[in-house]
Amino acid sequence: MAVTRRTKKQDANETAALLQAYKRMLSIRIAQEELVKLYMEKKIFSMVHFYIGQEAVAVGVCDALKKGDKVMGNHRSHGHYLAKGGNFRRLVCELLGKANGSARGKGGSMHMVAKEVNFVGSTPLLGSVVPISAGVAFEQKYNKRGTITVAFYGDGASEEGVVYETYNLAALYKLPLLLVIENNLFSINSYIKNRRSGNYDVKKIVEGLGVRYEQADGNDYHDVHEKARALVDSIREESEPAVLECMTYRHMAHSTPLREESYRSEDTAEKRQESDSLKKIHDELLGAGISEKRLSALENTMRASVRKDITFAERSPYPKKSELYTNMYAT
Repeated sequence: MAVTRRTKKQDANETAALLQAYKRMLSIRIAQEELVKLYMEKKIFSMVHFYIGQEAVAVGVCDALKKGDKVMGNHRSHGHYLAKGGNFRRLVCELLGKANGSARGKGGSMHMVAKEVNFVGSTPLLGSVVPISAGVAFEQKYNKRGTITVAFYGDGASEEGVVYETYNLAALYKLPLLLVIENNLFSINSYIKNRRSGNYDVKKIVEGLGVRYEQADGNDYHDVHEKARALVDSIREESEPAVLECMTYRHMAHSTPLREESYRSEDTAEKRQESDSLKKIHDELLGAGISEKRLSALENTMRASVRKDITFAERSPYPKKSELYTNMYAT
């Protein structure tokens, strides 16, 4: 039996790639932790849904995409926005309602947008991102752009009727669409087993409507990235949709920076910490020869940069009153 021998160069390249993934995930984690402080200081007045714990999903999927591919998110989309390349300084300005915000201070936490990196936008209406992303994918196919669309939504949103309708239409029209379910077990604080019958089977539902299905460990960057990359390649070649369900945990309550434990039994604080994707990669990098000192220095540098951006946002101006009704849509 032939044995494949690895070279030092291969190991070094893999370590470098893993370190880059860790940097992207860590930047999202630190950004969220610092935004929590702003929220607790009552400087953010809108609803904020923190992404802490789910970083491996956003980064694992977005690392499999090309620059021209488009991404859409939901109410919990700071991580998706940043993973696709969105500017953190503009994100903070948006949360503070400042003119330099990604939506000029008029959208807030749940309406992020970064067209310059093809983050089409996020929408807080439950499940609405799925049919909208299908429309984006239809445009890509109609104009033969050779790109795909990715939409992120939660396990609660996946139960909306419009989502099932979109599965069917996406399969019918063979849309270049990857739908990513971030299954963190709760819809607000409604546990998944209290919402679904014992016979509810996501795989059967998705495949029954003609869409390919894969499940990944959303707390494992490698598993998410490898399965996302395989699906993305398949979608790009065959122009057929797919669903990737990532099983993960959100570490905080639904829309506040509290680590509420009263309604949690299977995803306890200990379980979440043990399965934390950042901890896993941190330990993996230590095993690959990256020193704790280097990783700590990296975290300190990132946190200083994030705080600098927050200071900039706090000092930025609010939109002018004359711009109150510009760039607004009405029906």
